[in-house]
Amino acid sequence: MPKINLLTQTLVRVLLATVASTLMSSFALATSLAGPVTFGSPDQTFGTRRPVTAADRALIADYRSMSPIFATTFSKPDELQSDWTAQTDDLAALKSCRRPGNVEASNVGARFKTLVAADCHARWSTGSIFTKAQYPYGFFEARMKIADIKGMNNAFWLTTQDHYEIDVGEVEYPNYSHLGLQYWPTSKSEKHAGVGFGAKFTDNLSYGFHDYGVLWTPRELIFEVDGEPIAALKTNGTIKGPANVWLSAALADWANGPVPNHPEGHGMVVQSLRITALKSSDR
Repeated sequence: MPKINLLTQTLVRVLLATVASTLMSSFALATSLAGPVTFGSPDQTFGTRRPVTAADRALIADYRSMSPIFATTFSKPDELQSDWTAQTDDLAALKSCRRPGNVEASNVGARFKTLVAADCHARWSTGSIFTKAQYPYGFFEARMKIADIKGMNNAFWLTTQDHYEIDVGEVEYPNYSHLGLQYWPTSKSEKHAGVGFGAKFTDNLSYGFHDYGVLWTPRELIFEVDGEPIAALKTNGTIKGPANVWLSAALADWANGPVPNHPEGHGMVVQSLRITALKSSDR
């Protein structure tokens, strides 16, 4: 039999390692909490904490098995353009502006690219998109791989017409996520308020894809990661909706920073999004 030379052996090993890495990063690998969730902000009249129950686990499992009313893998540029609006901003509180060209469809999902900026106050630009359609109560789940740097807020939100923000996950490298509910006032007579949780996980969340989701009903919010409920809030009909879905990457020192000297080339990837309507029994 012919001998395989050293160069060929090396190329084969590199190819196999690349294929293995690609396959591993394409699947969501289940993580778990490193400890009990912490209370990031106090209870509010519009949202109070409650313990996670066995019934919550059964509900989440049920909704994850159902057919969605909307689903995307972000692989088609025309669908990204038709279903989503790309944000343009330049906020002083951030170390990056957001530009439409920083989000692109690909065969691995929506890439949220971090680039050197040329047209804003910040040195870098990132990306943020939101759905053109609005959705009522339901189950919302995104499969994401966060950026592998500190100082990046890898975010998945719902924003409602009645000025609430449901933070499904504001995920920070390497293993932390903030989740909860905020109210944004529309007049000077009101104040911003929020109730939330801090969750730390056993795994480095930038190593692979993980599922971040929320079940939103007229009475409560149940937050899950990789199918496991980790926190719940009673809302008692406060949030009426409907909501836009947001996916956002932003550089900020408060996102477990400081922002590194060269964040360009490090970005978030969102592999999929699923939205499932509420069952009649949960309405």
